[in-house]
Amino acid sequence: MDTLVIALRVALSLGVVLVLMWVLHRRMAKGPFGKSATRGRRSASVEVVGRQGIGGKASVVVVDVEGERLVLGVSEHGVSLLTSGQAPAPELTIVTGPVPLPVRPTPSADAFRQELDQQTAAEPRLPDALPMRPRNRRPQRTVLPTAQQLQGSILSADTWRQAAAALRNRRAG
Repeated sequence: MDTLVIALRVALSLGVVLVLMWVLHRRMAKGPFGKSATRGRRSASVEVVGRQGIGGKASVVVVDVEGERLVLGVSEHGVSLLTSGQAPAPELTIVTGPVPLPVRPTPSADAFRQELDQQTAAEPRLPDALPMRPRNRRPQRTVLPTAQQLQGSILSADTWRQAAAALRNRRAG
């Protein structure tokens, strides 16, 4: 009966901790005063168009931000704006009719059979001697530990017998 009470108390405590963690997670996901952190603020879409290294730790980066193209100089000392301008509009292609798709010719079964016959007709030649194992490596022998070496280890059968006997004595007493 005591075991059942302890198990119920542990389960109840675990449930309380999990609910508390869930509530704190929900509270932290929201910003100050209960507002969501992403609400009210427009996220700027930033797209890196290209990057070119010009020295050890220096590079030039072309970035599109909200319809504006920025050319930035990036070095180990910081980022500086080199120039800016309007980002080019994406090019759209209007398709008014059917577009022919490229089609690869499929090999016929006869051509495949001919190629297969050519491959099987040629006798595979093996080298005169195939090495079975590297020359500098000795075969490894598997050594099983003795009972004396395992004494007191978790791998020892005697250790498991002693543990079982201790549990039986504890229940009986």
